[in-house]
Amino acid sequence: MIAILGYIREMIPYMIIVLPFILFFRFIFNRLREGTKSRLSREIGVVSFLLFMTALFSQTILTFLYTGPEVTRDFSNINMTPFRVFQDNYYAITELNYWQPFIINFLGNICIFIPIGYMVPLLWGRFNHFWKVTFIGFSISLFIETTQLTQARSTDIDDLWLNTLGSMIGYGLYVVTRRFYPQFVAMFAKN
Repeated sequence: MIAILGYIREMIPYMIIVLPFILFFRFIFNRLREGTKSRLSREIGVVSFLLFMTALFSQTILTFLYTGPEVTRDFSNINMTPFRVFQDNYYAITELNYWQPFIINFLGNICIFIPIGYMVPLLWGRFNHFWKVTFIGFSISLFIETTQLTQARSTDIDDLWLNTLGSMIGYGLYVVTRRFYPQFVAMFAKN
């Protein structure tokens, strides 16, 4: 839990720095779209999504912001074996009684992409299809993992499918929300 709070603490300053720029560009964007007024709830949703993406990128691809363990560039930290995460987590839990890899690497990689799967169709109706949201989640994860190849970070094929699974779960939560709370979904739709 302390590690998760540490990540959140590290994200907040970057979100604060980026917030004025996001607000400025949203203001300009809305002024250029003459004749259409955006709902406040939609603007809050778009700004929240952009802040979330800033937080995600601050911890995954911006090397100078990374404060995690030092990783060498000798390709020893590249995992191309699918589902190795199960073996690694099983060993960490059963042999070392160490749950942090499960919480951070397994659950964390799923949970961090749930907002993408939920917010993309909520804010942009044209992406309201399971396959589109899955593709978006996969593409963002692939971008992150590919970018990490050129940095002093680890790259893991399991992160790719775990992130994609997270976006799929997020879409499932969106579908449930749309079904039982259509008024909430309507608050974030374009006019």
